[in-house]
Amino acid sequence: MYKQSVYLHVEGLLSAPQIEQLKLFSNQASYEDGRITASNAAREVKNNLQINTQSQQYMAMQQIMLGAMNQNHLFRNAILPKNVYPFLISKYKEGMNYGWHVDSPLMGNMMRTDVAMTIFLNDPSEYEGGELELQSPSGSILYKLNKGDAVCYPCTQLHQVREVTSGERHVAVTWIESMVRCPESRKILFDIQQVIDSLRSADLQSAEAHLLQQNHSNLLRMWCN
Repeated sequence: MYKQSVYLHVEGLLSAPQIEQLKLFSNQASYEDGRITASNAAREVKNNLQINTQSQQYMAMQQIMLGAMNQNHLFRNAILPKNVYPFLISKYKEGMNYGWHVDSPLMGNMMRTDVAMTIFLNDPSEYEGGELELQSPSGSILYKLNKGDAVCYPCTQLHQVREVTSGERHVAVTWIESMVRCPESRKILFDIQQVIDSLRSADLQSAEAHLLQQNHSNLLRMWCN
């Protein structure tokens, strides 16, 4: 599930009916130049289109995706979200890309950006190129996931969207401030929670699960900010 300890692939974040709803709203929505939401140097390398955030279609799409995030236990246990920035819902036509950049450390009302999330909204067979490329300490990692899947990755790393050479790429991107700032601490809490869930699946009143839950809760209190 994790890559390089901090990359999280959330399979099936969106259900098939949710994807169809989003596609319907997307087809009805008006798009504008994506550079209007970029800051500093990112504006010079951003080349995509985004749904107008004041439109009714955008509001409806936002609620669908927020609902899916809130109901996904894997996402919640791994990221421990405190604040979620409003989605940017984008499409990349042939020839469009988003060059190498680092996300802004603060967004909106001084919200700290710890984790970025990209949700893939259409099938990878519908476009060529357009991979999300992350520059990790061990080299580049490429993501081009199934529709409805999402990937979460640290905002601290350089990343880009490679040029779309044919078709259209549809995605939604957001940024999350976690209750636990340190990614290594989040990973420890996530691993403990997975063991707790495994123990409770076999025995709801497992003494080992109770003990681990106590320590998970105490670590969360210690690391929460």
